[in-house]
Amino acid sequence: MNMEERLQAVVSQAEMDGVKWHTIIHGNNTTTVPTENGNVPTVAKQLKDVHDEVVNGVVDYLAECRNARDVTIQTKADTLAIKEQTNGLKSDVIGLKNDTEALKNQSQTIFNSISTATTNSISTIRAEGTTQVTNVQNAVAEQVAEATSQANRAEAATSSKANLDFSNIAPTAAAKTGIIGWIAPDWSRRQVLSLNTDVTITKYGWVIMRNVVYNSSLLGYINGYEVFHQYGNYGHWEEYNSFSFLVSPGDVVKLTGGELTFMPCKGV
Repeated sequence: MNMEERLQAVVSQAEMDGVKWHTIIHGNNTTTVPTENGNVPTVAKQLKDVHDEVVNGVVDYLAECRNARDVTIQTKADTLAIKEQTNGLKSDVIGLKNDTEALKNQSQTIFNSISTATTNSISTIRAEGTTQVTNVQNAVAEQVAEATSQANRAEAATSSKANLDFSNIAPTAAAKTGIIGWIAPDWSRRQVLSLNTDVTITKYGWVIMRNVVYNSSLLGYINGYEVFHQYGNYGHWEEYNSFSFLVSPGDVVKLTGGELTFMPCKGV
């Protein structure tokens, strides 16, 4: 290649490069210029890309800041709520503490009252016990003295009559009437007692064991002893039998059937 051709090639290359430089410098913000080492964006495009990246970065940063702000606000609200709950729990704990202290004081007061009352009661019981023992001792001494005096009087009264027939101590007619009247059954206070069970008598009186069924068989007991036996079977001992017995307090009576009644003595 001669000099002219070489110059022409340089000029052509310079023109081409000038056009690319012109496009790179003056092209719009969307143009990319191809070069031997790859595409090169125009200055406007480079500025736009930088601007977009900065703006987008700022927007993202602002979004993150807003999110952080929102989280901070929510955290603050949660913290305030927890604070309120904590204050409420604190108040409840203080109330429980005060109630516990009050109950403790009441318990201590009750304990002190019980202790004082117990001590006073023990002292009273001891004092009254001593007084009662003294009263019993005095009463026993008086009873012994009275019994001794009565025994001496009885001995003196009977010593001169030991050779008699004791007719003078026989009961009078009035005394006999009084005794009989005393032990007679009081029908106005008649009581019907339970059957087939042990019944304990509490006062002097009469029990009547009576058969009320034509052909029944029954047994009567006093203190475990059989005292009444009724047997009926169509033509053999078929009466409505009944027996009465004088009983004392503490006697136990039982009848297996029929009717069991009790009449206290008129004198009790």
